[in-house]
Parts: sequence; C-alpha cells; structure tokens
Amino acid sequence: MSTATRSRRRNGGRRTQENQGPGPGPEPAQSSSSERPARPANPASPSLARRPGSIGPLRVQQLIGFELAAAVLLIGWLLRPIGLTVGIVLAVPLVLAGLLRRRGRPLPEWFSTARALRERRKRNAEPVPAGTDPGFAPAVECDPALRTYSFQDREQREIGMIGDGTFLTALVQVQAADTPLRPTHGTGDIPLDLLQGLLEVDDIRLSSVQVVQHTQPAPAPHLPPQAMAVRSYGPLQAQSMTPGLRITWVALKLDPELCPEAVEARGGGMQGARRALLRVADQLASRLMGVGMQAKVLSEADICGAIATSSCVNPMATTGGAALDGSRSGRRTAESTRTWRCDDRLHTTYWISKWPQFGAGPAFPRLIGALTSAPTLASTFSLTISKRRGKVLAVSGHVRLTGRGENELGEAAEHLERAASAFKVGLVRLDREQLPGVLATLPLGGTR
Repeated sequence: MSTATRSRRRNGGRRTQENQGPGPGPEPAQSSSSERPARPANPASPSLARRPGSIGPLRVQQLIGFELAAAVLLIGWLLRPIGLTVGIVLAVPLVLAGLLRRRGRPLPEWFSTARALRERRKRNAEPVPAGTDPGFAPAVECDPALRTYSFQDREQREIGMIGDGTFLTALVQVQAADTPLRPTHGTGDIPLDLLQGLLEVDDIRLSSVQVVQHTQPAPAPHLPPQAMAVRSYGPLQAQSMTPGLRITWVALKLDPELCPEAVEARGGGMQGARRALLRVADQLASRLMGVGMQAKVLSEADICGAIATSSCVNPMATTGGAALDGSRSGRRTAESTRTWRCDDRLHTTYWISKWPQFGAGPAFPRLIGALTSAPTLASTFSLTISKRRGKVLAVSGHVRLTGRGENELGEAAEHLERAASAFKVGLVRLDREQLPGVLATLPLGGTR
C-alpha cells in the first residue's frame, strides 16, 4: 500500500532542497548477484554538520547585521559629529541582534523559526489520504509527500522503500548475534568506518547514511519503586545500563541526481534507482554479517512497522475498524513550541551542536548509552553521515525523548541534559522546530 502522491513541500527552515527524481514505476528491481570485495575504508574523520545558512560558527544573518552596523558607523564617522551619534544609535541594535541569543540561538533565527512553525501548521492541516497504513500515518502528517513502495527482486524477496518523489530510502534492521544474555552498550555496535564506506559503492553515491537507535528502559519508569520488577532488575540495570529494548535501523538514502550514470546503467527511472539502492542495501547486509551481526533488508510492511515503532504510536490508534481501513478523519499529531504530540505521547527533540572528540574504543557507544538512558517511555538517537566536497564527512546527530505526559518528559529532559553535560556534548532543544526534528530522528535517511 502506498500513500497518495503529493508535491514536494518544505518542512521547516532546517529542511534542505533536493532535485526532482524519477517518477514511480511498476518495474521490479533486481539484486546484483556478484559482489566486489569491500575496499578497506579509511579512518573516519567526521566534522560537525552545521545548520543551513551558517559560515563557521556564525549565521549569515549575523554577518549581514555586523556588516550593516560597520557600514552605518563608517557613514556616521564621515558625517561626524551628529552623523556618528546617529550611526551608533542605529548600529547598537544591529550588533545586539547578532550577539544576543535565546535558548542557544541568535534572535533572527529564533524569529524565523516562529514564522516557519505557523506556516507548517497551516500547510499540514489536511487529513492523511484514505487507505494510509495507520502505523505510517504520523509520518505522512509530518510530510504529506511521503509514500512507501513495494516490489520483488529476482530472488522473489519482498523489498520495501520509502520516498517523496525526490529520494528513495531503504531500511536495514541490525541485530547483534544471538547470545544467552542481552548484550550491553558497546557490544555489536556498527563501526563508523563501515558506514563511511557505504556512501560510495561501485558507481553508486548515496546522499546520506543514517543510524537510528530506538531504546526503551527497563524497568519501565511508570512502575512504582516497590514493584518486584524494579526491585529485581533495578540494581542490575544500574550497573550494566542495559535497556529493556534496543532496536537499530540503518537508513540508506539515495538521491538519483547524485549518480545519474549508475541509475541509467541499471535501467533508468524508478527501476534503475531501486536497483542501485538495493545494491547498496545488500552490500550493507553482507558487511554486517561479516562482522558477526544479523541484518535484514525490510519489506514495505516492515518499514511501516519501523516508522510506527520509532514514532511510539499508541497501539489503540492502529487497531479497530477506523484505523485499519484508513477512514480515520482526525489528525493524530500536533506540533507545539517545545513538543510534538503523536496520539497520547509527547516527543521533544534535541540537536547535538557539539560533539566530544571521536576516538577508538568504547567511548562513543557509552555516549549513545548515556544519551538514551533517560527514565521515559522511549529515547531515540539518530546519527546521519554524509560527504561534503572532497573526503570530509559531515555528521549530524539528534536525540528525541518520548513520554506519556509533561512531567515524565520534563524529568527525562533533565536527565538527558545532565548526561550530555557529563560527556561534554552540546545540546540545543529544537524549539519551534519539533516537527523537523522528528523527521530527522525517524528512519527516513537523515535530516530533511
């Protein structure tokens, strides 16, 4: 089942513009039967992926304001003494507007996000199309252009993909090898070098590679302290920091405009794009199995289930006649200044503005474990890797907390901020950009 096709829309100031890709088609994709040996990847040396419109640590609006202030002062100095006084009066507000910050953001950016929030509320007020999978409906409410695809390869495997007409994304679910005990954080984590090598496979160039880790704590935070599960499992969990549930997806995002030759060599159009993306997905699964992990390329139904799990939808909202036949008329999601609501769950998303120094060893897995250990319904960590000009990697990270209410979400946010401070990680809550933050943490392929 596919959602209805819509025109591409922008969701917030953080969403980047992409070129129009090939339209959908019914042809099945084919998996490549021969695989070249994986080339050894160079050590990853990622850099922080800055927000759009930034030059180094400054925003473009700040630079323009400083230049205007300097120009006003220069003109005032030429027309002194009265002109200099007027120039100072005009320049001071321009400089203050560039220096003052609200919740870690310059004032011009803060006002622009408020305007973008109002525009999104008007633009996304329409109900989802009838027949949309209830688990996938929250994502469609965030971006009405999203749709899913299903096809079979030469081996008759059911392969699913997701896109909006300009990109295609395939999902691979990753699991550690079966062991008698649940592995702790740092065991079976995906190497960054392996993900770096997926950005270019043969003649195929991906737009980005995203890792999404969905975590639910144990014991459940809503249990009373005297509950048997809390008394039995609590001390063990405090030592090992092992969650009750941890699901990892790798989303491979293909923009056909980045590798038109590779798409054309595999049949062109949607068929060629599917074949190219499936080639990379199979390559990822093969490499993961080579390091002792289990990997599965998801079908369309599995993709809808992954989106539903990551969105923390209420199971009651995905069952029943109105949910199953897609006839539900009311919207299930709503964006406010600091939260995004899906059914009866509240979400708040943070952007990682400062990373600690990357290095070998278990430091990075411990960081992910600390950022996803908040006592709340679920925590989601998203890491997106893309390649800039040359061989420099750009890394973008987000953390999303999900709670049953404002009190639970507030306590989880305090826990997250303390953990980030301990690891010297910079966090910026995406006030007035919660919907773009949710899209960045869903397994869709990265920041949108």
